[in-house]
Amino acid sequence: MSSAGRPEPGMRRLTLELPAELVEWIAGFAEISHRTVEDVVRPLIEEERARVEAGWGTGSGAGDPR
Repeated sequence: MSSAGRPEPGMRRLTLELPAELVEWIAGFAEISHRTVEDVVRPLIEEERARVEAGWGTGSGAGDPR
């Protein structure tokens, strides 16, 4: 993220509403593992994306799941 708080080129910000308990757990886990929340969450999302796309048989983002 840029120093002005805007995402870098090619990146977009995503805001989620999650249960407070989950947010606190993620933040705490990031802290004790000396990582950022983004560094904790990004691999989880990328792994889920790969799993779903493999199920769709579309590869890396190609195609429409409908």
